[in-house]
Amino acid sequence: MTDKDPQATAHEETIIPVKPGLARVKPAAAARQSASRRPRLLVGSALVVSLLLALAVIFVLPAWVADQQPETPVAVPVELLPEEPLGPVLTPEELAEQRERAEELLAELLTQQARLEGLAVAAWGDSAWEEYQQLSDAGDDAYLANAFQDAVPAYARALDIGEQLLGRSAEIIAAALSAGNAALDAGHAGVAREQFELVLGIEVDNARAQAGLERAENLPDVLVLVQQGTELEREGELREAAEAFREALGLDPLWAPARSALAAVNTRIANQRFETLMSQGLSALAQEDFTDAYELFGEARVLRPNSAEAIDGQTQAEQGQKLDQIALVEARALAFERRELWEQAIDLYRDLLATDASLAFAQAGLERSMLRADLDVKLVNLIGRPTLLFDDRVLADAGALLSDARTVEDAGPRLDKQIADLDRLVVLASTKLTVEIHSDELTNVTLFRVGPLGSFAVTAVEIRPGNYTVVGSRNGYRDVRVTFTVLPGRELAPVEVRCVEPIG
Repeated sequence: MTDKDPQATAHEETIIPVKPGLARVKPAAAARQSASRRPRLLVGSALVVSLLLALAVIFVLPAWVADQQPETPVAVPVELLPEEPLGPVLTPEELAEQRERAEELLAELLTQQARLEGLAVAAWGDSAWEEYQQLSDAGDDAYLANAFQDAVPAYARALDIGEQLLGRSAEIIAAALSAGNAALDAGHAGVAREQFELVLGIEVDNARAQAGLERAENLPDVLVLVQQGTELEREGELREAAEAFREALGLDPLWAPARSALAAVNTRIANQRFETLMSQGLSALAQEDFTDAYELFGEARVLRPNSAEAIDGQTQAEQGQKLDQIALVEARALAFERRELWEQAIDLYRDLLATDASLAFAQAGLERSMLRADLDVKLVNLIGRPTLLFDDRVLADAGALLSDARTVEDAGPRLDKQIADLDRLVVLASTKLTVEIHSDELTNVTLFRVGPLGSFAVTAVEIRPGNYTVVGSRNGYRDVRVTFTVLPGRELAPVEVRCVEPIG
């Protein structure tokens, strides 16, 4: 086996698209070219010529020689020694065996060459294909010269190179398919098209390349539709966005971004629909319209069959007709509590107590709802105004408030989120940051809320986020006062404190 040509190796490492003209060798022309090199017809012609020459020697030559009269004396023949053979002389049996082997190899070679030409080998075979043709021609020449012992190795070597070329075509196809699919995934339609056309130039009926080429042709339109869907989703037009994603999938069912985007939009649509149905159901319960409430909660359960809220609402609506007024109001108030709608629950409990002040469940419900409503107001205030935590007293109160909030049983998702948000803000407000103060070694510096710092050129202090005032004093000079704010996660420029204005 000969070493691979460098150009062939470079071709295998980088998939280069096949030009259309090279990739589509005309079968008829290729067949004629192949047939022109093949010895079968030539061998038949040679046999006919040999037969004619033999007949001429037997019947024509003796008569012609008899009619000739020698005009010059006949020279005495000189005995010539036989020439030395160029190679080992084969016996008739060995020659017949070599001929049979050469014909077997030739038949294989013809089949193999047809396969290679069907794969447009001339476009990518490079020097290996040239060597293949040279060996085939050398084998043909040896065959015609009856040098079958030379034809056999030439054909055998050509067959070996042909198998290597067939293997390389499979490698090129596999690499091009992989590169084409990767380009599709990356959204590069042009690159994908080139890779799949390369495969089809080698193997015109490759189903994967045909499907990939179709996807590459549709990819620009698919990308436009997905972009349109994304913009519609951002604008809140969810149903229009879903339609755009579905249209993209109609062009390319395998485009994963469109599938995931459609699933996400459908989830958002379902969530919005669920929340709308629940709100309408609770409103129907509040208006004691139990029939509508039952249907609305039933639709919500279609979207979320295991939703405790929807099940509870439907149960309340179903039993609404059976409950007396007090029991119905209690159920409605509890529903508001579960949804952390404290003001609505407080109104219902107060209405009940206005009717009958002795109702124990209403008294307990009112106290419970008022405590939770008060806690909610404080949490909302601190989370919405985090700078309040810069004050030491407020920060301490926030810590106590968090402790109280964590003791609440059945807190609910709203309170859980408020606890997490305030805890994060408290951590930020409690984390000290390093602030650099520059002076002139002559000014006495005092940082309020921290204490005197003395005189220095540069000093660094660690302080919590908040508003600070630093004062500089120096005999014979006016005091200076500098205020600054330290914010969490933000780097503060050095604070300059120098007394430079003389008094009088």
